[in-house]
Amino acid sequence: MDLLSDVATSMRAGTPGSARIEAHGPWGWYLPGDPGVAGFMAVLSGTCRLFPDEGEPLSLGPGDIVFSPHGDGYGLSDGPLEPEATLEEARPGEGGFRRYVYGEPGPHPPTVFVAGGYRLDRERSHPLLTALPEQIHVRDGGPAIARVLKDLDEETVADRPGSDALLALLLDTLLLYVLRACLDPRPGHGAGGWARALADPGTASALAALHRDPAAPWTVVSLAEEARMSRATFARRFSALTGLSPMRYVTWWRMNTARGLLRDTDLSVEEIASRVGYGSPFAFSHAFRRAHGEAPLRYRNVRRLGAGEGSTPHTPSETPYSDEKVDTMTNIDNDRE
Repeated sequence: MDLLSDVATSMRAGTPGSARIEAHGPWGWYLPGDPGVAGFMAVLSGTCRLFPDEGEPLSLGPGDIVFSPHGDGYGLSDGPLEPEATLEEARPGEGGFRRYVYGEPGPHPPTVFVAGGYRLDRERSHPLLTALPEQIHVRDGGPAIARVLKDLDEETVADRPGSDALLALLLDTLLLYVLRACLDPRPGHGAGGWARALADPGTASALAALHRDPAAPWTVVSLAEEARMSRATFARRFSALTGLSPMRYVTWWRMNTARGLLRDTDLSVEEIASRVGYGSPFAFSHAFRRAHGEAPLRYRNVRRLGAGEGSTPHTPSETPYSDEKVDTMTNIDNDRE
């Protein structure tokens, strides 16, 4: 897979949850944060105001999407006053679909939005996601996002055969389009160095080659060849853009892939070692233990018993990126002149 597909796949645990909410004014709620859920809210019709925990309120209208990659909370209301009531159901992350109507219909059209959430796999979270701000506002996301929102509107109005499966696919599609918007390399578009890394032809080529084939015998020289740069230039540029040395990222991605295979498949340690570029189960087990402090089979057994949910965070020496966040709110407007 390509890097963005890998990012979306590795961040999720289980199926997305979603809700269609029709709000008749006056109304206002606080959507509580949940660090275990990446949530988003898309306005289908009407208008409202968003109140982040930090920063200025934001006016939202049809087609606007707010993505919270770290599960941060925020307020929503149909007026200028910050809401006080808590709306738990607007941040679903456990799978399934729900429908809510608040207030009594009146002379003014309601605000209708779809809220969704993904239970996060924090152990496998990509550094690109860690670098995103607390909330990202996607405004005028273009015809592709408009089509997805139209389909979401239609599918959430009434129960139809296949809706559960189709809604999950539409939410996955929307997530990928939002992540694409986050990776716009123009200033103020969210993902910092990772956006610039994927916009840089050489670095992007090396990342694409690694993600296509993590088992290849990668070295800085072979990655530089993919990037069509000298070894020194590639290593300097890759580190500057991503915050990681090339080989540190290679090792991290291999261990990330191995964690997913250990938890989600019945492949043997020998088969997993081969898939992530290790010549023997012993070499792989040694590398895995060094990175995560436990043997591969113990990792598998503990996670499958459920004891690994929300596991102890890695220490800085084990984690190849910083947990530091950037700006509280990033606005993305894809309406190009």
